[in-house]
Amino acid sequence: MRITNMMQLNDALASQSRASQQMYELTNEATSGLKIASPSDDPAGYASVVSGDAQVAQLQARSTAITGATGDLNLADGALASAEDLMAQAKQIAIEAADGTQSASDRANSATQITQIAQQLVGLGNTQGSSGYIFGGTQTGSPPFSSTGAFTGNGGATQVEIATGVLVQSNASGADAFTAAGGRDVLGDLQNLASALSSNNVAGIQSSLDNIDAGSTQITNARVAAGISATTLQSSSAVISSSLTAVQTAVAGESNADIPTVYSELTQAQTSYESAISVNRQILAMFQATQGA
Repeated sequence: MRITNMMQLNDALASQSRASQQMYELTNEATSGLKIASPSDDPAGYASVVSGDAQVAQLQARSTAITGATGDLNLADGALASAEDLMAQAKQIAIEAADGTQSASDRANSATQITQIAQQLVGLGNTQGSSGYIFGGTQTGSPPFSSTGAFTGNGGATQVEIATGVLVQSNASGADAFTAAGGRDVLGDLQNLASALSSNNVAGIQSSLDNIDAGSTQITNARVAAGISATTLQSSSAVISSSLTAVQTAVAGESNADIPTVYSELTQAQTSYESAISVNRQILAMFQATQGA
């Protein structure tokens, strides 16, 4: 088959078009920094990037939830540690008032101290964190303890997902720490102690000691439980952080352009484009000369 000038011209124009398209694609890649920006760039690769982005979003959401929950649990730990200290003070006051050496006036003053301790415990019980009142169970929108020490929260557990289908408790139980749900009504016991002190009831003061001890123990137990949850969440956070980095690296490797290589290929494409234009001009000149002849 004889190769005509028209056939040569068509081939040259097609070559120029391909070079132009390659320049356009490489320029976009260099500008955006992405080698896969749409399904048409690489259908399989684009699907992989979309899947990776979804994993990144999920891991980031879990990380955010875990960070908030860990902060609240650490806040709860501090509040419960303060509550332990207050209970130790209450026990010491009760011991001193129960030995028979204090006067009625001394015990009345001690009653005022116990009432103040109970009020401080109410304040600790109404501690707020990033998710609301941290000792209210699932009722986090309002104070779980009234000014008189009545508990209006619940014993419900809030949870965060650390892996697919794996949940960890994210709150400390105010019910277990301070109410009869944990064994003793701590605030009620302090009120009874204050009453015994103000009425100079030595027998009542002495009988309160075991209850104060039991209340201290249940506060400690609640603190230990919160600490276990916090430790689990902290460990999970480290694993999620590592997984997030790995997924982000994989997505970047799939979608991000190798800029030095892109610029090298762009330079080559520009050279090919300029060469195609030069060849086209020569062929067009030959074609026009033939037509004129």
